[in-house]
Amino acid sequence: MYIAVIEEEPLIRDMLRHALELGGHRVDIYGTMPEQFRLYDLLIVEPGEFGQGFPAISQLMRGYCIPILILTFYEWNVCMAREYNLPAIHKMPFRLTHLLRTIGRFSQFKARLPQPQPHQSPLEAC
Repeated sequence: MYIAVIEEEPLIRDMLRHALELGGHRVDIYGTMPEQFRLYDLLIVEPGEFGQGFPAISQLMRGYCIPILILTFYEWNVCMAREYNLPAIHKMPFRLTHLLRTIGRFSQFKARLPQPQPHQSPLEAC
């Protein structure tokens, strides 16, 4: 899968990049929410200590056809993710097998989505 990770903490970004690449994924890393997104298969987002990233996440959900996974330290964000109907994983204790298994479920979901036709943009297929 082609995955974008949005995470402020450099050490966590590096760990995620290496772990996901070892899992066979292509990864782009961002320290903050970028203005535009490429055609990613999955976004992994840390919404911030107080959930301040959820408005931007909500805009992503409306503007792009990209699955989103919340990865956070904070129980508040897990509760917010449920309200947005998004899967969430706690960073601590971090379990790589759990993260990769969750990402695998997104791969299965993506395989069931309609694929864009040559004359369609990828967003029109969703």
